[in-house]
Amino acid sequence: MAKIMKKQASPNVTVKLPKRLFQYALVVLVVVGLIYFGAKTFISATANGQLISRLSVIKVLEKQGGRTTLDTIILKALINQEAKKRKINISESEMNAEIAKIESNVTSQGTTLDALLLQQGMTKKDLTEEIKVQLLVTKMAGSDVTVTEKEVEEYLASQNEQTSLSLEETSSQLTADQAKEIIKQQKIQEKIQTFVADLKAKAKINYFMKY
Repeated sequence: MAKIMKKQASPNVTVKLPKRLFQYALVVLVVVGLIYFGAKTFISATANGQLISRLSVIKVLEKQGGRTTLDTIILKALINQEAKKRKINISESEMNAEIAKIESNVTSQGTTLDALLLQQGMTKKDLTEEIKVQLLVTKMAGSDVTVTEKEVEEYLASQNEQTSLSLEETSSQLTADQAKEIIKQQKIQEKIQTFVADLKAKAKINYFMKY
């Protein structure tokens, strides 16, 4: 008769670590995280062990161009608010078309868009935001301008006169189509400036910082 061997179950051994030990470990992790991320958030650099805070950098930058930067940010906010009010959007195809124009122009000058952005301290995201704002304000201000033949002739005449007075010789002269496009862009910019000035005049802007 076969013997049925019963396996004895090994007792479960549970090692209990002090609860306070976990609490200490958690506190240490939090402190280390705060030190690591806090250093990046509040410290810009060190010079021979001396800490250079981000606040000191920001103060200098604010003195140099704080009001200009603030006004630019305010203006972008006003443009986006007005576009939202008018339900005006920029499509992906419009963005891609504008970026393609910029890339083509930059390439023709012997460089790349990435190199130019690096030189200007900008990212692709910064560029797309700038393009979006420009397209929005152009749509709202209107790009329906007319250029007469007389305006083109007068512009070409003025350019030729400036060229003749200049000591530098130019190998190429503007065509009528190029002159027409330049005048058109000037008129659009004038409409944009008028639109932006009106937008700011109607807005309620409160400055809490004086630069």
